[in-house]
Amino acid sequence: MTIGYRTYVASTYIGFNVVGFAINAWVLYVVAPLLFAPAIKVPKSILFYIFALCVGDLMTMIAMLLLVIELLFGTWQFSSMVCTSYLIFDSMNKFMAPMIVFLISRTCYSTVCLDKTKGEKAATLKYAVIQFCIALAFVMILLWPVFAYSQVFTFYMSPNSTAQEVTVMRKCGFFPPPEIEFWFNLIACITSYAVPLFGIIYWYVSVPFFLKRRALTTLVASSSMDAALRKVITTVLLLTVIYVLCWTPYWVSMFANRIWTMEKKSIIIISYFIHLLPYISCVAYPLIFTLLNRGIRSAHAKIVADQRRRFRSLTDEASSQIRTAIRTIPGTKMKKNEFLTRTEEISSDKAASEAISEFRDTLPSQTSFPDETLL
Repeated sequence: MTIGYRTYVASTYIGFNVVGFAINAWVLYVVAPLLFAPAIKVPKSILFYIFALCVGDLMTMIAMLLLVIELLFGTWQFSSMVCTSYLIFDSMNKFMAPMIVFLISRTCYSTVCLDKTKGEKAATLKYAVIQFCIALAFVMILLWPVFAYSQVFTFYMSPNSTAQEVTVMRKCGFFPPPEIEFWFNLIACITSYAVPLFGIIYWYVSVPFFLKRRALTTLVASSSMDAALRKVITTVLLLTVIYVLCWTPYWVSMFANRIWTMEKKSIIIISYFIHLLPYISCVAYPLIFTLLNRGIRSAHAKIVADQRRRFRSLTDEASSQIRTAIRTIPGTKMKKNEFLTRTEEISSDKAASEAISEFRDTLPSQTSFPDETLL
């Protein structure tokens, strides 16, 4: 691949990295404060899964900078250990992201459709951490070929006997034996593509059927049921379309590469862009889950409003103390009665503000369905 095309591909990767860092930073800004915040209606397990998605995306995009440097220089610039680390991070996110989306869909189904005990268990942070650790251990076992067969190969190209020069190119890659590569790709395709896709569709499609059955046996407003059904259908369509469009070309290319060798420049460039598609889906997942969940947005807005109210209270109190101190300076001293009157006004305003805030917090929710769990 020529320098011009390498620069073009590298620029595309860098642009995606910038967008990915911005999106994941925003999602972390929204989700992270809610993880340990009290009185949050959104299941802590869903918040943890979204948080884990963002952290995995950020780690992968940091590792992707190594690939960008290789594209710019045309050769691998780092050691074999760094090469193995890069491939491990790259593979882990491709395994973990679909599994986390699968766990989110399962959690949504459990909190909405199952009984109260099972729903509360699935919504806890402890349960989510245990499920995540089990999935991570399973992925680490599957990735043993990456540990064993990742290495840096050196290629000697364009030898010139007259000038006694040779072009040296180093490439970081996963080079297992053909049989191990085939079975690794097959198992990876089943566990990180087929099974999560089936689970996402099955769990999410089960939710509207449950809501419809419940609406027939309870006095639930039809508008609330219709809104919940539309939300579930929108979520399923978005996740399915992004999942299929981003992951299907990737796995097709993995098996096609075993059958046809990619030597043409155009095919190599296409393979780089296909390699980018899973990263796009991984960045899209946390954004979709955050934007579609009204509970997350409202909880974050409440925390921000509380912080602003505390900040205004502190600044008002500080400015009041400063004004009082200035007025007590000789030459600007106010009368005793005026000082007492002003102090009582400030105290009454503060008490009224706190009473209004407490009253608003006790208002009941107007939603008829657990909207916070319908991701």
